[in-house]
Amino acid sequence: MRIGLARHFPVSVPWPSGWRTSAELQTWREQYDHAEVISFPVPDETPNWSHCYTSDLPRAEKTARTLFRAAVTPLSLLREGEFGPFPTGRLRLPVWIWYRVIRLAWLAGHPSQKHLRDDFFKRVRAVADIIESHQEDLLLVSHAGMMLYLRKELIRRGFRGPRFDTAQHARVYEFHRQSVARTSTSIGVTLLPEASLERKDLPKRNTRIFSKTAVAHASREG
Repeated sequence: MRIGLARHFPVSVPWPSGWRTSAELQTWREQYDHAEVISFPVPDETPNWSHCYTSDLPRAEKTARTLFRAAVTPLSLLREGEFGPFPTGRLRLPVWIWYRVIRLAWLAGHPSQKHLRDDFFKRVRAVADIIESHQEDLLLVSHAGMMLYLRKELIRRGFRGPRFDTAQHARVYEFHRQSVARTSTSIGVTLLPEASLERKDLPKRNTRIFSKTAVAHASREG
């Protein structure tokens, strides 16, 4: 059994910069989720896979229909993780500080983020369950943070595949099923979802913490 994981095309909404309020970051996130993709030529993956699942967010679905030119199944479980607003009113902080604030809030289970974090990890496990319910080869198109955690869960369940930090846009990463016993190891709470993982100009130590849908990016350019 083979599984292909792919990240959406880049999008037209730029990464936020300067000093921002929590509310402004939420506005940016909404704009990012509905932004047009910046597409480029990609190989036709249709012959390589029996079926394709995609996040139902526009950037992922448009990418999936370009990579896989047969029927695709939108799946909300494949959405990127989210970050919640902080009740900080008009307080403005540099975006890089918001990265760290949201990261710490996720790791510590702050009430503003814990339910979103927990939901994200439940969705990762649910997607892995769907994968295991199939016998055929599957292509899944989603987001940088989802891909990182889904990779870890697939490895835990006996798949083998390449390592990656921030996945390249529209590149397919292939995993194969291995006949290994499943372990009870948790997928852990070490990273944030896509919005931050896409930020290539962050210091190296931070690129494994955030993804482009979560500014903590809490899919730089899911």
